[in-house]
Amino acid sequence: MITKQALGNTLFGMADILRDKVEDYKSYILSLLFFKRLSDNYKWEIEHGIQDFKNEYGVEPNQKQKQKIINDKHDFIIPEDCFWENVRKASLDRKNSALNKAVNAIADVNIALKGIINTVRWNEPSPDGSGGKRLHPEVLSLLVNYLDAVDLSNQNASVDVLGDSYEYLIKRFADENKGGTTAGQFYTPQEVVDVIVSYLKPQKGCSLYDPTCGSGGFLINAAKYIKRNTGKQKNIRLFGQEDVWNTWAISNINMILHGLDASIKKGDTIKDPKFTEVDDPLAIKTFDFVMANFPFSQENWWKNGEPEKDKKGRAVTKKDGSPKINYPGKADFNEPYERFDYGIPPFSNGDYAFLQHIVASMNEDGKAGVVCPQGVLFRGQPEKTKEEDGQNRKADDEYLIRRGFLQGSVNKDGEFVQGINIIDAIVFLPENLFYGTTIPGAIVFFNKNKPKERKDKVLMVYAAKEGWYKEEPNMNVLLPQDILRISTILESWGDIETSKEWIASQKTHLRTLIQEDLDFKKEEIELDTQEDIELAQEKLKKAEEVISAKKAEGKKPTQGQLNNLQKVKGALEKTIVLKKKRLADKEDHAEKERVAIDEVENELLIMLADPILRKRYFSVVDMEELEENEFNLNIPRYVDTFEPEEEIDLKEAVEGYKASLKAENSIDELLAKLLDVENVVDESPSELVETIL
Repeated sequence: MITKQALGNTLFGMADILRDKVEDYKSYILSLLFFKRLSDNYKWEIEHGIQDFKNEYGVEPNQKQKQKIINDKHDFIIPEDCFWENVRKASLDRKNSALNKAVNAIADVNIALKGIINTVRWNEPSPDGSGGKRLHPEVLSLLVNYLDAVDLSNQNASVDVLGDSYEYLIKRFADENKGGTTAGQFYTPQEVVDVIVSYLKPQKGCSLYDPTCGSGGFLINAAKYIKRNTGKQKNIRLFGQEDVWNTWAISNINMILHGLDASIKKGDTIKDPKFTEVDDPLAIKTFDFVMANFPFSQENWWKNGEPEKDKKGRAVTKKDGSPKINYPGKADFNEPYERFDYGIPPFSNGDYAFLQHIVASMNEDGKAGVVCPQGVLFRGQPEKTKEEDGQNRKADDEYLIRRGFLQGSVNKDGEFVQGINIIDAIVFLPENLFYGTTIPGAIVFFNKNKPKERKDKVLMVYAAKEGWYKEEPNMNVLLPQDILRISTILESWGDIETSKEWIASQKTHLRTLIQEDLDFKKEEIELDTQEDIELAQEKLKKAEEVISAKKAEGKKPTQGQLNNLQKVKGALEKTIVLKKKRLADKEDHAEKERVAIDEVENELLIMLADPILRKRYFSVVDMEELEENEFNLNIPRYVDTFEPEEEIDLKEAVEGYKASLKAENSIDELLAKLLDVENVVDESPSELVETIL
């Protein structure tokens, strides 16, 4: 059986072949991987089915029985002459068209794969008009030959290995494009996903929805959580929507490779939500859980804005060069799906449009975990009279929507329709944690059926605290001990006994994850260095054979041959030493993470027992305090986010000050003597030095 490290390295080797050859090369690799998986598994399923028949009945199946086995064993049909080997055997000038024909034929006979397996146009002509192909046949042939060596059937690649390798590849693609916008479209950092899934705790048989699912990370991890707790990853119903075509295809492939039954639909979630009630296409379908990382601050989300033009008809641009958009008034705006119970968001920013869609998608007991920009927690102003601020200002929409989440929706007359607080907890995250943006984000947890003791309270966790994340050159990262801090406060809401139980359970889980990550990285190093070591060993063997042959002839080896032997020996030893160092570094890093978890456990228990120290980590805020702050949810209003100044020993400081003064006086005296050299010009150099000193 192939390991996920070996398969992952193979797939990323394909990336090296494609890099700079085509745009969005991840789609080419993932589509090719999917095609080979279907093709390899198709034959294995038939062979496996025939063997099962023979084991049960003791005879070979006849032709009719074989056909029934073929029909029953496959989730997807592959037409004749559309298998991997047909593409592999095609001549170079027919390679692109053979692959294009195969994937399109498979899509035609499998409706569920239409637009997924054939998302890449393999036979697309080159845009330069040369008559060639966008992907050169030689490059495609190299890709096919590279992947051909790997058997992707169930016999050699389990669903877990295939799925994990696929996710590993998606993360590698995201890491390559950290600063670009595309990475953020399809990938949410695993650590953030873990925090949300572990707090929401999806249950057996529940439904889970991601309205902007990207590559499907939330859905996959919810299924893994269910598998850990129930033994079966299919004990959950998964639904997702994605607007970007290639990302939608990637998400569908991700589900299939993980062996999951999920409904992933294509379209704009705000303008064209695909999950509505069967008997009422304008009623939003509701779910037990919603998890999402929607596009931050999306402009023109209803597509009703028009570019502003100057008197000459030219587009007016903003300072950043983007077009300035004019939006219509809201008086005549009609949202057909009736999702905006809390107010109509500004057309220039879609944050509250997505949040209200998510709230509308939660059933009466529903819970949600949503990644959003921190601006949603404090943007917008309350109503103010002229006496209060001199402006006679009306409350704006974003303020009213946020207040509605905390106090309940209101009718057009401003009267509360229902008084309910659906914001459960907020985690304030550090900046530069997400792909494609450096702005700080937050996780907002919603709950439509909060426990009685928490109905009018909101938990606020300050996870952007110094030391709660690791700063790296391109992005910040949450480490296992950081996840333990966040999850412990979320789980316990400050209760020390609950914290102890949670930490005990999570330490085991986190240590397992650390060990799995260590094993993965060690295997990567083994694979990465294997070829170099084998090559060095082969060179050493040849050098030794040359010397042995000389001795067998009764001759002395030449100095050059002896020097070469020492050279190749040294190269082999150096390679082995470097490998051992890399392995030792990974072991050391893993041990530091284990120690850090123990240290964080002590830190948390000390903090929870100290009422003053707690305020630097989190706060449980009641409705009275929220009202006093005019429903502004900015973290410094509730948590002491300022790092305490270093304590100074006053006696030590005074002594240091006196010493500094004394040194300063000595320097002044020395400078005075140096400047007074005209009085000692007749002295010898030695006498001059003596005079100065």
